[in-house]
Amino acid sequence: MSRSSLRRAPLAVAFVILFAAPYLASRLAPAGAEPAAEPAAARAYGEWRIRIKPDMGAQYVQLIAEKGLPLFRESGGRMVGWWTTLVGNLYEHVTIWEYDGMAGFEKQVAALGKDERFARFVALRDPLLSGEDSRFLRLVPFAEKPSVPEPAKLVVHEIHRVPLGRMERYLGFAKESLPVLKRHKLRPVGPWRADVGRWSEVTYLFLFESLSEREKLIEEFSATGDAAAYGARLAELAEDVSTRILVPAPFAR
Repeated sequence: MSRSSLRRAPLAVAFVILFAAPYLASRLAPAGAEPAAEPAAARAYGEWRIRIKPDMGAQYVQLIAEKGLPLFRESGGRMVGWWTTLVGNLYEHVTIWEYDGMAGFEKQVAALGKDERFARFVALRDPLLSGEDSRFLRLVPFAEKPSVPEPAKLVVHEIHRVPLGRMERYLGFAKESLPVLKRHKLRPVGPWRADVGRWSEVTYLFLFESLSEREKLIEEFSATGDAAAYGARLAELAEDVSTRILVPAPFAR
């Protein structure tokens, strides 16, 4: 998790940013868009994309397993998953954590910031990294919720980038599409909208047991009229779609 977010950034500044984002997003949303859930009640999901130096992968995995995970869990985070990249940036880890709103994340920031064990962990971790990005996500009201932890053996991490002016129509399409995808035995989690990050990003996880299962299900779905309609509507509403294939990190299995 980001050293700057957990040790250096003043909490007051961080919370202005975190709570301004959903407010401004609601001001920019088209008329008639579904209101966001109340911040005090909604779950917040932090996603970290961690880039490991090419020759440091084994050391990083050992460090997280032995010193990182115990600290993150003890301080209140609930891990949805921690994955390594099978197809995509091969030196990147992706991890998603669930919190009881941003207040839950604030508690973790405060706990870790006062913990000398975390400071020692960061000193060991940072030399192993080449970079790190984070964002916070909110499930849309009709979303499929993730398991905590998520046991799937293979995850397709999919991001749809949707212009804000099309977001209301896109969310209507997404709500109609979830039962269609599930009818064809696909297992989506989400969608999430970016709460802190790029507001145009809508994120899904698609769960599979293997690459073979993914290939079979996609091939069967692609042969149907539902797939043609889904693809045409997605192409109309989204500017771009990106995917990566993730597998659980050794310490997350």
